[in-house]
Amino acid sequence: MQALIIIGHGSHLNAESSAPVYRHAAAIRATGAFDEVRECFWKEEPSMREVFDLVEADEVYVVPLFISEGYFTEEVIPRELGLDGPAPSVTRKLGKTIHYAGPVGTHPGMASMILRRAEETAGLSDEQARGAGLIIIGHGTERNSNSAEVIYRVSREADEAAVFGHVRTGFLDQEPEVGEVLESMEEDRVVLVPFFVAEGWHTQETIPDDLGINRPAVSTVTEKDGKVIFYAPPVGTFPEVGDIVLQRAREAGARVPAGLSVEAAGV
Repeated sequence: MQALIIIGHGSHLNAESSAPVYRHAAAIRATGAFDEVRECFWKEEPSMREVFDLVEADEVYVVPLFISEGYFTEEVIPRELGLDGPAPSVTRKLGKTIHYAGPVGTHPGMASMILRRAEETAGLSDEQARGAGLIIIGHGTERNSNSAEVIYRVSREADEAAVFGHVRTGFLDQEPEVGEVLESMEEDRVVLVPFFVAEGWHTQETIPDDLGINRPAVSTVTEKDGKVIFYAPPVGTFPEVGDIVLQRAREAGARVPAGLSVEAAGV
């Protein structure tokens, strides 16, 4: 038997934070790729420390629904699960072989997903997009320098695609701060895409309130200081992220058919 565990951050402040984890888990469960699919969280129940008690399979694949290889994926998750090290790693405990995979956010398809989010939200023509700016928003942290690396890489890839005139990076908890980046943009149309997993406290409240733009429940468009600002949903809510979870598990050794996907299964 083989089991899949999807780990999310979770939140005590916003119930929507865990929704993508449950949604992607349900979609993967419906494919029949694994005998068991379980969810667990850092800030919600079921917690990481108890999740192995819920799994019967002796081969377990752990995929973090996180953006970066940083503080949580390299330090918190291995500590809480009692793993031998950060991904990729294999741990044998409790009669199980536990394969720890890399986070979904480092997948090479993320730049194209960000561009798709931006294009869908703004609805600009190709010419208008080339005259507009794009800001990719990351959380960032001073605890682990690796946290920002994926944000910068994805920003470079999005910029190289030449869909938007300029692509910049802004953070919540480190420099450059997203508000300063927004003020520095010369374009009169700017699209903001949160490189986050879920619609949670940060994406629904913190970011729009700090930037002085409409919350997404009100409107995705704000006119401010001579700019039209489009605010997109986070990337992690795309259904295709479920396929990235499957791929990460496959890369860690899970017996998942190469052609199997959530979309192909009609989930």
